[in-house]
Amino acid sequence: MSSYRYGLKMLARACAVGFLSVLGACGTFYVDNNLHDLAPSERAAVANPKPVQLLFDFQTKGASNSRARDQLTAPVTQAVQDSAVFSAVSAAPAPSGAILQVTINNVPLTDDAFARGFAVGFTFGLVGTTVGDGYVCTAEYVGGTDAAKITKVERDAIYTSLGATASTPQHATKVKSLDEAVHLMVHKCVGNVLNDLARDPAFAK
Repeated sequence: MSSYRYGLKMLARACAVGFLSVLGACGTFYVDNNLHDLAPSERAAVANPKPVQLLFDFQTKGASNSRARDQLTAPVTQAVQDSAVFSAVSAAPAPSGAILQVTINNVPLTDDAFARGFAVGFTFGLVGTTVGDGYVCTAEYVGGTDAAKITKVERDAIYTSLGATASTPQHATKVKSLDEAVHLMVHKCVGNVLNDLARDPAFAK
């Protein structure tokens, strides 16, 4: 699995040493319900959207992760376009000099995730555990060369349950795969953080 999926380090080890694949699966994935995909009626109305240059970085515990960044650039770009906050989104400079920097930082919610997954493997999945990955999404926007920077932050989480007795995370939605979980997290984080940006009075200026 890709290195941006920090929580799957323990999942891969559990599958390798504990033969969890015999049980039919190596994990069940959930996305926290703290954020939700915004309906059109919930989005801030932008009277005169303008083009923006999008810069994106994915980090793992604060360090840039180029592999994850490359894999998630397209979903992040799509989420920015879907927000309707900007008229056009491009990696090239915008005519006005407007720049949007989106950074998603993956921070494990359980420091002992690797060790706990390893223990699940040795018990052949009979003892379960649930680990979580936190995601901090930061949007920094500068409307032009002389404009002040506006910063907004949102947070989300993905949970992985392993083993027969793993608890079901509360206030979370079950998804079919890790890919679905990551894409849902990205769309929710980016959509909500840009909605916060669009509602800031300084953004209209």
